Amino acid sequence: MLRMEVNMLSGFIKKFLAALVAVVTFGVITPSHEIWNSVFEIEENQFTETHAEERVLDIGRLIDEAREQSDVKFGSKIQPRIQQRYEAEIFPFYKQKIEEYATASSAISHKPSGDYGEKIFHLYDQDTNADILRAHVRVEKRPLEGYYFTFHYHTHDDQFAKHQDIGEIYWSKNTPPKWLS
Repeated sequence: MLRMEVNMLSGFIKKFLAALVAVVTFGVITPSHEIWNSVFEIEENQFTETHAEERVLDIGRLIDEAREQSDVKFGSKIQPRIQQRYEAEIFPFYKQKIEEYATASSAISHKPSGDYGEKIFHLYDQDTNADILRAHVRVEKRPLEGYYFTFHYHTHDDQFAKHQDIGEIYWSKNTPPKWLS
């Protein structure tokens, strides 16, 4: 009962806040603006009521969600061309790191970055909302060679400072499409 009331109140607050910002910014930031996706995702994570003693580590679910976010990131233009190599050469490393770092309170982030942003998915702690592992890909242009997708990850062990390289997949000499396209 309390959870339903909190969810109703949360929904009302979200709508009110979005409308207020739209009015104050003279419509520059509308309720459908991209900024609200990240704001509301954080709020929803904070209102989630799950008890640590009821959680069970489900590595298979985390790996499936990570694979799904990879597909979303690559989109329908990039995914068909790199999927086979990604599954064989790159994703096993991400899988290994998820298995290494995941706990019962871990979750996989949704909404990988678009355009030319690096984020594929993050493994984070649901209780603290702190990232544990960040899986990224970067587009790299090499003179006379063309474009490569270079895959790497960061961990909380060094405050995400060091790139841990995994591998790369060649695209072509033509500029690749933006992520999520």
